[in-house]
Amino acid sequence: MNNKPYDPELLYVECERCGQPVLWNPGDTTRILAWAGIDAGELDEKCMLVSDGCPACQPGKSSFNTQVVRLRRNAEGRVRAQRPPVN
Repeated sequence: MNNKPYDPELLYVECERCGQPVLWNPGDTTRILAWAGIDAGELDEKCMLVSDGCPACQPGKSSFNTQVVRLRRNAEGRVRAQRPPVN
């Protein structure tokens, strides 16, 4: 068992609108998670970030909402995102 904390900079970031990977500058993920009050120690390789847009599909826009999702396998063995409930 590996007790070494997962590096949040390794999280995959994807645009929910167009499905493209989103590339951030080094350190951005760590800063965003800290600003949002998310404990990076709770994240692992099954987590990813999903953005509600990106510069590729929304040119001119520079700020996007993001959320952390945890991937899990469903009964058919397919991977799907387990999103937090919407309030």
